[in-house]
Amino acid sequence: MMRRNTGMIPALLLMAILACSGTCTTPSHAKPLRALLVVTGEGHETDAISTALSWLLKRHDHIQFTLHRNTDALSTQGLQDTEVLVLFAPGVALQKEQQQAVEQLVQRGGGVVYLHTSPAPAGEVPTGNVVVEVVPPCHPTTQQVPSFQITDAPLICEGSLPAGVQVVARQRNGQPLAWVQQMGKGRVFATTLGHSSAVWNHPYFQKMVLNAVYWCAGRKPPQPCAPRPPKGFVSLFNGVNLEGWGEVGAPCWYAHDGVIVCTGQSETTGWLRSNRMYRNFILRLEYRISAGGNSGIFLRAPHYGRSSRLGMELQIQDDGTAPPSNTCTSAVYSVVTPRLNPARPAGEWNQVEVTLKDRHLRVVWNGHLVHDIDLDDPALSANLPRTHLLYRRPNWGYIGLQNHRSLVEFRHIFIKELD
Repeated sequence: MMRRNTGMIPALLLMAILACSGTCTTPSHAKPLRALLVVTGEGHETDAISTALSWLLKRHDHIQFTLHRNTDALSTQGLQDTEVLVLFAPGVALQKEQQQAVEQLVQRGGGVVYLHTSPAPAGEVPTGNVVVEVVPPCHPTTQQVPSFQITDAPLICEGSLPAGVQVVARQRNGQPLAWVQQMGKGRVFATTLGHSSAVWNHPYFQKMVLNAVYWCAGRKPPQPCAPRPPKGFVSLFNGVNLEGWGEVGAPCWYAHDGVIVCTGQSETTGWLRSNRMYRNFILRLEYRISAGGNSGIFLRAPHYGRSSRLGMELQIQDDGTAPPSNTCTSAVYSVVTPRLNPARPAGEWNQVEVTLKDRHLRVVWNGHLVHDIDLDDPALSANLPRTHLLYRRPNWGYIGLQNHRSLVEFRHIFIKELD
């Protein structure tokens, strides 16, 4: 049953109003990309969508954005320092002053990314499988995005697109799914996709939205490449794929946009392990965990058996407000309580440095020394079950990243082996 929706943000109307000649400049990546994110609209999972969009934009450190859950910020003053407006507001009609403020943003060289939008009137179909075909020639918004299939309820464009609009993605029946237009100094991207919160977990949809943010800002997105390790270190992640790693347990890992992603969408737990074992080393990495999430870093872990017992696990959780315990972030799981809980808020990047030298473990987490211990210290194993004893832990094993059925990302994974 098709539902009518006559209150969509008039993305194509704005395109038609603003169409004029000119070129777009490309600002330097030395400057932060300033974005304003607005997520609102009844009948949609706006909490989940705002969380997913925030997670996506925080992946790139130089994107600075503010999130608003209504359209009050759409004013001349509210948009004066904004390069790109990212707008998810299906069914919300902007006031005349708000429309003018958005038009002024584009006229002065800014951009707008419209999500789950269509020119009125429009129809919305039930949620189902949608094949997204990328239209050649490839546009910057679909760079490194192949055709893909998602589960969503896209709006159906019932009117024709105005002159000057370029369709960049469509369904097999030719129905437009995403389109762009450059108007003088400004740029606009719009897509009918984004109704379901599940679509925001798809890496190719994420890539298209990120590409659109950069394109609308007149910039080029950073290209995934092997991170440059510090002097004396080597990279365990090439920035492109999972070469050098192996999945243990449920398959829910992939490399995307310069990070290793664990979707957490699995019925069982598991982990991603290095292809070789290590004994003495300094390990550096960054991670970020989703709200309420749980993960961990495995050290000297065996291939089989419980990695946190037969090797060691440094706990990762979204628990920055919790007091230190033997299960809080940075704890040697279920055994050693850290000096403090160093966790940053969900979605923020955390920095970890682990030094393992024979039986000595030193851990610095977000600049805080949380462990400096001798694994054979009898006091650390006092009153522990036999399965938890630290002095029984091996001297070598795999490095691993835990899938505890939570969304988590890792990047900048470097190691320096010690004698």
